[in-house]
Formats: sequence, C-alpha cells, structure tokens
Amino acid sequence: MLCRGSVLSRSGACVVLGGLTEDVRPHLRNASAILHGYICSVASTDEFTALRRRVMRRCVYALNALALRDDRVPRDGAFDAAAANALAAIVAYMASGREYKSNGSWVQPPTALLAIVRREPEIKTDTLNNSELHTLGEGIEKAKLIRHGRADEEWDVLNKRHVDALISLDQHPALQVLEIVDGLDFTQAAVELYRTETEELMPFSPKERSMVPEPSECDYCGRMTLITEGSDVFGFDPGEGTCIACGRERTYDDTVHDYAWRVR
Repeated sequence: MLCRGSVLSRSGACVVLGGLTEDVRPHLRNASAILHGYICSVASTDEFTALRRRVMRRCVYALNALALRDDRVPRDGAFDAAAANALAAIVAYMASGREYKSNGSWVQPPTALLAIVRREPEIKTDTLNNSELHTLGEGIEKAKLIRHGRADEEWDVLNKRHVDALISLDQHPALQVLEIVDGLDFTQAAVELYRTETEELMPFSPKERSMVPEPSECDYCGRMTLITEGSDVFGFDPGEGTCIACGRERTYDDTVHDYAWRVR
C-alpha cells in the first residue's frame, strides 16, 4: 500500500510528513523514491524498476529523435536507439511482458517489437498508421547497414521520411514525450520525466512538498539523478536510494562507508 505524504526510514517504517502513520513495512522493500521535489512510494523493487524503465525508454527515444529531427547527430545509431526504446515502451505500456523474448530475460529486437505493434490493433491504437510503421521498419533495416559497416558508399541511407516516421511514434499514449523534453539535456530530461511519472503520488500540501529533498549526485555516473530518502542517518551525505539514469543502488552500507571515510 502506498503511503502518501511520507518517506520511509531505513527499516521501512513510515516517517510521517502529512499526518499518516500507517506502518508499510510489509509492503515496501525499496524505500521511497524521491526526485526533484516529487515523491513516489513504490510497492516493490520490481515496481520501481518498471517505472525506471518507462522513464529511460521514453527519455532515450525522445532525446535521440529530437537530435535526428534537428540533424545534430549521425542518423544510424540514434535512429536505432530511438526506435528500439520507443517500440519497447509501446509494447510494455499496452501489453506488459510482451516486450521480452520467451525466456523473459532480453528485450526483443526492434524488428520483432514492430511486428507486434503492426499485427495487433489494440497495441498499435488509432494513433499510429500502417504507412508510417512501414517506413519505420524500412529505416530500422537501413540503419543496420551503417551500424554493421555494410553501407559501402551509401552512408546517408536514412532520410527525412524515416525520421518523420520515428517522430510520429510520439503520438502513441505510451510516449507523448517530445514536447516535454525538447531543449533539455539527458539529466534534465530524466528528472522531468520521472517527475511527471510520480506527480500523482506527491503530497498535496505545499509545506510537505517543500520538505522533499532535491535529487543527489550519483557517485557512479556523476549525474544529479540519485533518488534518495533524504540525508543518511549521520546527516552528512545522501541516504539510501537508486539512480534512475544508471540504475546503481546506494545501500545503507554505502552510507556507512562514506561516513567512515569522512571522519577517518
């Protein structure tokens, strides 16, 4: 059960910010996720992982698609990354689990994901049309030529209509992200998309919102995308949490190690 308006202590007990005192230890294993003034108490590590995947797939799609639209990067790698993440996001949004291969451990390649979208109207929805999806598939195949060094002299095999087909995916309800992140860098985009995903779980009171910590710097990837419970128990460094950008988990042992290093 989610505990609105509160964060969790290291033990998992509810620390009251908004007058709620319900003990949520049996339900929460990953503590609370806090980012850029917004809070999300999630029911399990799996749920947080799924949320992070949604954020990062939308983020990777949008930033690469916008770079392609503005002709800021070579088209092959960016096109492949954008298409793969957009299609995975679409399939996962409409039919969670279908984005994975039968063994459940690997996401299917973009050609297989595109086949699912084209074949199943309930996943495609009315927002995407077959003509654009056909052009997208053509672009995915052409991108392979450059990525695998088989393009010979035809280095610019992807053209504007392929990019336009990629951009058109943003109409799907699983994405709708280009306008949100346009003009943002990677860290800003990740923060903003996480904020939009967790908006409904924010406490209502402005006073309670002001008590939620800002994102912290991840000591692994160096981005300000570490979602924490606040300060550690010593009051010096960031507490336990997870980086939405790289996925690294900051544990209680990490906070103890950092404190020991600080006072040695």
